[in-house]
Amino acid sequence: MGGSAAWVFFDRDKILESFDVIIIGAGMAGLSAAYALAPSARVLVLDREEAPGYHATGRSAAVYGASYGSEKPIVNALTKASEDFFLNPPDGFSEHPLYRDRGVLFVAHENQAQDLEAFYQQMKINNAHLQRLDCEEVATRVPALKPEYCALGILDANVYELDVHALQEGYIRGLRLCGGKLVTGFHVDKLECRDEQWTVTSGDQNYCAPIVVNAAGAWVDKIAVLAGVNPIGIEPLKRTVILVDPPLNAVPDDWPMVVEFQEQFYFKPDAGKILVSSANEDLTEPCDAQADELEIAYAAHYAEEATDLSIQRVIKSWAGLRSFVADRSPVIGFDQDKPGFFWLAGQGGYGIQTAPAAARLAASLILENSVSQELEPYNLTVEQFSRARLGIGAFNV
Repeated sequence: MGGSAAWVFFDRDKILESFDVIIIGAGMAGLSAAYALAPSARVLVLDREEAPGYHATGRSAAVYGASYGSEKPIVNALTKASEDFFLNPPDGFSEHPLYRDRGVLFVAHENQAQDLEAFYQQMKINNAHLQRLDCEEVATRVPALKPEYCALGILDANVYELDVHALQEGYIRGLRLCGGKLVTGFHVDKLECRDEQWTVTSGDQNYCAPIVVNAAGAWVDKIAVLAGVNPIGIEPLKRTVILVDPPLNAVPDDWPMVVEFQEQFYFKPDAGKILVSSANEDLTEPCDAQADELEIAYAAHYAEEATDLSIQRVIKSWAGLRSFVADRSPVIGFDQDKPGFFWLAGQGGYGIQTAPAAARLAASLILENSVSQELEPYNLTVEQFSRARLGIGAFNV
């Protein structure tokens, strides 16, 4: 696969620009896959919005945490396989570091200290570097925590804040340097396969390729239906986030991210302010998600319940969609019923931190129909990521 673009004729004597791979969706998943494919294939990325990364990518809490998702073996493997990319990106990828140290501190109300200890015992199976902190150590790390949340803490120091903008720009730059193309404002109206060529249409714009990658985030099932492909049962879950002032006389930039161990809430420093969420997951339709007033109130409540923050105003609020399938693990691979249709979906809350490895996996499956050698140490298999594992049959159209 590879080479320059060709021109091919379709019905009605319309000339279409041809590519090796068309990726639908210019979020982190689609752009990282395009970057991984571009040295070996002519790649086109399409997005319905006017700017890439508008939805889930641009609204992520943007952290890398080895312990986040560690209970899911394939998510844990993709996370670990992605770490080196963030710490040591390819030469010229970005003018700025992609990460900064943050750490995450898991806490619990004193009434649930025993449950937090059990959580620690489970987590350390895959993350031996986790540290158990006593009350004094917890209070030292985050002075704003109330005593009832300081009985026990679990610190994961191997957590970084990621520069999503730098990642996105690096992927786009790499795509273009290899001759790839990004088209925004492209709303897919038709998606059909004829003579082993997929044609993607928006109004009078048309492109074709033998392979289409569905990386449309919360919209992946809608794209699948257009293609006559059975949906995977994607569930977009809305999460609301608020930004508030820090405590008086506090310098919170050195605090770790604080997560209630059952994800009732979390907060972290953010450019001199405090970002807070009730970690809600509200099922919704694919949409331009807006902050929910009740969840704004819940976030403020949890922040005041667990800390000495007195929230007088919400500086800013927003919401994003985290999209999962039934088993809450990603779907990456060719559809078993529709040749040339490739899934890159269901990343949920792990999409940023797993993007480098997920992109390499997707590229190797597309180009070589196998897992790349560099991912072999992580014991990843095609079957683990296949849509077939979900037990969903063929689509009747």
